Formats: sequence, structure tokens, C-alpha cells
Amino acid sequence: MKSYKLLSILSFVIIVGCASTNEVVYDYNLEADFNKYETYVLCLDDFFVEHPNHPELDNEDTRRLIGDAVELEMERKDHRTNVLKPQLQAGFRILISEESAEFKDCEHADDLEYWENCTIHTKKCEEETLVVYVADFETKKVLWHASILCELKQPDKKLKPYIDGLVRALFDTYPKTVVQKNPDDFKENDAF
Repeated sequence: MKSYKLLSILSFVIIVGCASTNEVVYDYNLEADFNKYETYVLCLDDFFVEHPNHPELDNEDTRRLIGDAVELEMERKDHRTNVLKPQLQAGFRILISEESAEFKDCEHADDLEYWENCTIHTKKCEEETLVVYVADFETKKVLWHASILCELKQPDKKLKPYIDGLVRALFDTYPKTVVQKNPDDFKENDAF
């Protein structure tokens, strides 16, 4: 009975340790004026699979969905695509780390409380992190990056909205202020 409780507690700790949180971690260049940049291009290298040993997490479809979401958020930040004269390069990374934890499951004999047998169990956890970045195209210096722990192993129908939500959460930390045009400006343009 004691070993069953111990096994239950250890299993719970391992499962909780493998669970991801949705806290965004970000950093940006305080000296950069993000409002001066107008054009961008996506980094094409980021669309190539980097972790072929994890096809359920890192594959062409997932990378395409992430790229589409980054493109959408860059447009929402009032940047426009310009392949010929980009000022910024936007991209992403999928980081996958594996951790394993071992624990013993020992059962004892009731007679003299000696250990009857012990087996070692190993639990493997995969932790995925999505990183999005924006760099100055000329200087190649990263101006902003944000990351979030995620679970990319989602059913096909849920993957796109899940990725869109992750990338939106990351871009919520993007330091560009988007100023809406004055409504009077539209009236003046309509008069002509």
C-alpha cells in the first residue's frame, strides 16, 4: 500500500513537471524605433524542418501554419511585405527538449517489511517552445524576440487556431505602437 501511494505521488509530480505553462517571455532593443520600420520579409530558412526525429511536433504543415500566423501578426502591426526592399526579417524557431525522470517502484513483503522487488520506471517528457523574432534586415541584429512553452501535438482541426493564439500572444509583447489614422483625414481624401 505504501509503494502504491509513493508511485501515485511520483507519477503526479512527473506529470505536473511535464505540463507546460503559457507565460510569454520576451525581450527587445530599447534603442530601436519600431515605428520607423514599414516593410518586412519572412525568413525562408525557418520553413525547413529542424527536428525530423519529432515529426508529430515539427513538420512542414506546422511550420507553414506558424509562418502564416507570423505574417498575419506582422500585417496587424502595420508592416507590409516587401521582398525587394525589406527593412525587417521576421521568423520563428521550434525548440524541443527532452527530459527523462527515473523512479523506483518497490513492493515489500508484509512479513518482515523487506523489499520483495524493485523496478525502475523511466518517464520521458518533451517540452516544446515556440520562439518568434524580428531582426533588422541590414544589420542582422535581432530587435525583438518572444517565446512561449507550447504543445504542438494537436489534432489537425485544433492546430491552426492553437498556433494563431500562440503567435498572437507573442506579438502582444511587440513594442510597435500602431496609431490609427485620424477620421478627419479620411474626410479630406474623400472630398477629392
